[in-house]
Amino acid sequence: MSSNLTLSDVLDVEYPAPPSWSSDGEFLATTMYEDDGNVLLVSDRTGDRTWRFAPEEGFVSEFSWSPTAPELLVATDGGDLLLAVPNERTTRRLISGSDDREAYTWSNDGSRFAFYRDGRPVVRDAVTGDERTYDVPVRGPFLGESRMFAWSDDDVSLAYRFVDDGTTQIGVVDVENDELVWRTRDETASRSPTWLADGRIVFDQQGEGGRVRRIVAVDPTTGEETVLAREIDRERGVVSQGATEVSPDGTRIALTLPLDGWDHVHVVDTETGERTQLTEGTFEDKGVADGAPQWRDDETLVFASNRNDAGQRHIFSVTLDGATESLVETAGTNVSPRPSPDGSALAYLHADRHRSPELRVDVDGHTNRITRSSVENWPVPPIEPERIEFESAGRHIESYLLDPRKFETVAGDATDLPAVVCVHGGPMRQMRDGWHPSRSYSLFYTFHQYLAERGYIGLFVNYRGGIGYGRDFRQAIAGVRGADEIEDVARAGQYLKELDYVDSDSVAVWGLSYGGYATLQVLGTHPDVFSLGINLAGLADLELYRDWAEETKYPAATSAEVLRMGGEPWDVPERWAEASPVTHMDRYEAPLYNFHGTADSYVNFEQLDLVVETLTDLGKEFDADHYPGENHVFSKRATWERTLAKVERTLEASR
Repeated sequence: MSSNLTLSDVLDVEYPAPPSWSSDGEFLATTMYEDDGNVLLVSDRTGDRTWRFAPEEGFVSEFSWSPTAPELLVATDGGDLLLAVPNERTTRRLISGSDDREAYTWSNDGSRFAFYRDGRPVVRDAVTGDERTYDVPVRGPFLGESRMFAWSDDDVSLAYRFVDDGTTQIGVVDVENDELVWRTRDETASRSPTWLADGRIVFDQQGEGGRVRRIVAVDPTTGEETVLAREIDRERGVVSQGATEVSPDGTRIALTLPLDGWDHVHVVDTETGERTQLTEGTFEDKGVADGAPQWRDDETLVFASNRNDAGQRHIFSVTLDGATESLVETAGTNVSPRPSPDGSALAYLHADRHRSPELRVDVDGHTNRITRSSVENWPVPPIEPERIEFESAGRHIESYLLDPRKFETVAGDATDLPAVVCVHGGPMRQMRDGWHPSRSYSLFYTFHQYLAERGYIGLFVNYRGGIGYGRDFRQAIAGVRGADEIEDVARAGQYLKELDYVDSDSVAVWGLSYGGYATLQVLGTHPDVFSLGINLAGLADLELYRDWAEETKYPAATSAEVLRMGGEPWDVPERWAEASPVTHMDRYEAPLYNFHGTADSYVNFEQLDLVVETLTDLGKEFDADHYPGENHVFSKRATWERTLAKVERTLEASR
């Protein structure tokens, strides 16, 4: 059959990250994924003045606006730190070299900035370039968070995250006297520091393997500690995420908590300790898994919510007295709301059934599209997904179906069509009614539009363990990981096989990360459902992954692996074995294709080695590609061109 969409159309789609405003509200900035990495996009709020900056070498790794001037630090993965001035569209190199640097954070007066160099905190004068490196505990191996540094209001003290005693800690450095004046000494994991107006530091603590979460305020001069918010769930674990946000006047904190079973907006008065739940209902007031409400002013917060539709997100505001107002009702997914400093404009990410993610700004009731989805320029418009629901182990599982018969290239009465189940990662993620706001899942959705024009049905399954459907749904895999959510994936395949226009002998499954794990697991636990599996960076052995992850990715205090497995490997070895795909590979009947990057910092590359070794010994049909230097979500366009072309050939050969 003839088709119009090409892989170039798929890979030309750009993906903006959440935006950030300049201190004067004149500009906003974001990174845009472009071919092999990120470039910087700076725009005014109308979109009339935009500046797309690509470094001479490498790509943009992070940026940070000055708090006092419309200029920003721009770091590249090539080793440069630049000072960019959008009004002049100029950059000036401040630092170059191959040393390991990250987490650039301005002081409040804009005269200095902090960062890590080779793991040690450094403060640099923004004008003279003079630096001071602090002889304090180092950053450590675990992945970074949204806030690694925080300056006190008077810029005398610098809070930062480091690693000691096998977990993340928070310390406070007197930047003038080169002294660590206070630090945590906990078995819990402390992270994301920020400051209150009264001079106390606020940070997030998680412990007991994900069972306890606390928001703690500490006076670093006395060590006096106050718990401002607490979650405890020793049976199924705490799964809420998202950094605490301090009000502009520094007297309140805001965060989402699932204390009534659904993620809702809560505010805590830091002087009295009084906590108030501002929203309620059987919906989630959170746009993405690690999203958080944002302060528009001292009395008002903005947040994303699926209260109108479980598979979409819209943006609302709520005042401290609980009055809620709709701000963005556009159909689709609207997330990462960022009010301008004066509150007069709202920037956010938008995606829907017809557009891949765009950066938008609402001003005075008018929506400015700062970036525009290239899907609008496709030779054929995308088809719309159909929301479907099926039963699985006593639960309703919601999914989205792409029916290729909606394309002119596929006959409306076509039968025996091949199908593919797409499984998201996480597991705390959710496929949306249309394009997803993040690149990792949007890319899969874009490719499925390409496949649909070639006659492939696509089904995006929202299995148990994901967000959007309440705490019970998120925690449903506690103690039974690798079982119930895999049953949901298998039922998705069975649902497709029972459709009268599907070729029941040609139903494939694929996914990235946890989606790759689900693919590996379902092929062995339900060997008669799928005709083909495609695994991108999935887990084959959970104990092997756990040991690696707790050394390199996150501390054991925050790891929910034991909760998900129902005990330690030595206590319930049969559960760890049962939940590990390598245990079931002798039952594989379908061929398996694998792709993994050697520099993956989220899933250890040894997982692919184990898949190859095991399937070779078993004499099973498989293929495996590894990509030197690639990370978890491949960065190079050429890598994706090769991967997706091979996926298409593999699907075609299995029809």
